[in-house]
Amino acid sequence: MNLIYLTGTYPILTTTFIDREIKMLRQWGVDLKIVAIRRPPADMPLSKDQKELQQGVIYLLPVAWMNLIASHLYFAFLRPRRYFQSLIFLMTRSHPSLKARIKTLLHFGEGVYAAYLVRKHQFREFHAHFVDRAATVALVAGRLLGKPYSLSIHAGADIYVNPVLLREKITEARRAVTCSLYNKTHLEALIGQDLSHKISYIHHGLDLNEYQPSPPSSNGKPLILSVGQLARRKGFAQLIKGCRGLKDQGYEFNCQIVGQGPQREELDELVSQLSLEDTVTLLGAIPHDEVIERYRQATMFVLPCIQTDEGDVDGIPNVICEAMAMQLPVISTSVSAIPEILEHKVNGLLLPPDDNQALVRAMAHLLDEPALRAQLGGNGRQSMIETFDIERNVRRFATTLWPEWFHQ
Repeated sequence: MNLIYLTGTYPILTTTFIDREIKMLRQWGVDLKIVAIRRPPADMPLSKDQKELQQGVIYLLPVAWMNLIASHLYFAFLRPRRYFQSLIFLMTRSHPSLKARIKTLLHFGEGVYAAYLVRKHQFREFHAHFVDRAATVALVAGRLLGKPYSLSIHAGADIYVNPVLLREKITEARRAVTCSLYNKTHLEALIGQDLSHKISYIHHGLDLNEYQPSPPSSNGKPLILSVGQLARRKGFAQLIKGCRGLKDQGYEFNCQIVGQGPQREELDELVSQLSLEDTVTLLGAIPHDEVIERYRQATMFVLPCIQTDEGDVDGIPNVICEAMAMQLPVISTSVSAIPEILEHKVNGLLLPPDDNQALVRAMAHLLDEPALRAQLGGNGRQSMIETFDIERNVRRFATTLWPEWFHQ
């Protein structure tokens, strides 16, 4: 039971679902090595678990140039047919832009390097998380070493914004899983029904022992919490504008947004423009155990996701599942796969995307109705117990990909 996991930057705060998956597989006896393209930024506040998982990770970048050159010479001379056929295959496929084609060439180089670094390891197959760069690395390394690869396909830029060589990667993969029915349906629309038999959808899992709610505190102002990468698809600008509307109606509260990302400067400026410095705080990135503590302090969790003009959209944001597991009442939007887990007025509130008035009404309604908060929070946690248990879902994941190793 030997695997090599391939992924992009690892570990990072936004992919704790991969951490949980790896820990569970190792707990079941899988000899799992991790190859990551990049290290996390030096200032990223990793949790204790993530620091432990980072031990032993093989990194492709920053590159050791002599080893990189050696890797290409090694395969060009010892396995020239596989090396040049893989290069020609990738470079002759259709790409959306010259930039995308150049990236594919770079990822080919990384795939050769990855194959060289793990060539002496005994393992069954590669498993790539994300179908963009990691899948290209898996395709190349798998061809050079004569090993199969499987895929975990996610949302966002992975499949919704100019995906590259999507059909080719899934065609060559032995099996693929994605984390929502919405993603599976979208993939089938992109690549055709003839490959649908290769793709299964399985929700991620949560270790519910890690997410233990505490009784809500009545001290101080109510706290509206949101967590995620500071990217447009998360709807943080909509949340900040909603906070302005809520405050204009006379409500007193605090709002904390946890996360870092490309929209940070824009969101800081919006908070200033709307004179919300005393109400909305952008906390930046914090370790995951501290995020869990923020859940315990919160009155509600709000993530008003949108689909951007470029098509960027989330699948099922894991932070919504975490908040529900922490028995928080959740407000989100009917975007992408979120309705697969959030049912309006049953285990949360589901709103139209980018509707400021609806968002303000929903937040005000929860602030006014503690009994409703308790009802939605309790139902939300029960939903997670029923559908997101880590052991059950990773068992389904493993059984789907490696049925000869695992059974239900």
